[in-house]
Amino acid sequence: MNRRIAGVLKIAVSVALVASLSACYSMSRSQAHAAIGAGAGGALGYVLTGGPVGTIVGAAAGGLIGAGH
Repeated sequence: MNRRIAGVLKIAVSVALVASLSACYSMSRSQAHAAIGAGAGGALGYVLTGGPVGTIVGAAAGGLIGAGH
């Protein structure tokens, strides 16, 4: 991957993460944990599988795990 594209992608992901976490301010604790778990699970699922199926499964699993705490 081109270094410039990788840098732009990292910045975009960071901005999206900050925006999504700030949206959790008015949520209940369970909702916030589910949202954070879904985001982390989706990212991990993409890294491990490199495709949309892994992203979706990871997000679903992360959301369920996060909501349980």
